[in-house]
Amino acid sequence: MIQSIVTICTGNICRSPVAEAVLRAALPDVTVSSAGLHALVGRDIDKDSASAAEAQGIVLHKHAARQFNSAIGSGADLIVVMETHHRQEIAARWPQVLGKTFLLGHFLNAREIPDPYKLGIGMHHQAVTLITECCTAWQQQLEKMKA
Repeated sequence: MIQSIVTICTGNICRSPVAEAVLRAALPDVTVSSAGLHALVGRDIDKDSASAAEAQGIVLHKHAARQFNSAIGSGADLIVVMETHHRQEIAARWPQVLGKTFLLGHFLNAREIPDPYKLGIGMHHQAVTLITECCTAWQQQLEKMKA
């Protein structure tokens, strides 16, 4: 049974905090957090990501970017990443957690979530839409596991 999920992106200021918020709302009995493989430690969520998420009805929580490490990985039951290269980096740096590391878009034909950082509000809206679709697919699969 999945009791804790960590969402991963590069800087932990755009995609992973949005995915964290969506999964927290969808899975209230699961502990959800986020981190970055190259985190901009201490930074709040990107302004454009926050605006795009709020425009789509996502409630964001207080956020401070943090760096992914072996303790975070070991403590999670499930690690979801935005792009294949994130999974590859985890495989190279923390191979002990690779078996529980999947793309957020795993259930949607291994869909990747492109990084919208500094690419304009439209790209952030697109990323938020994809994140929401992928999180819904995870929610459905995790609920099936409970049954």
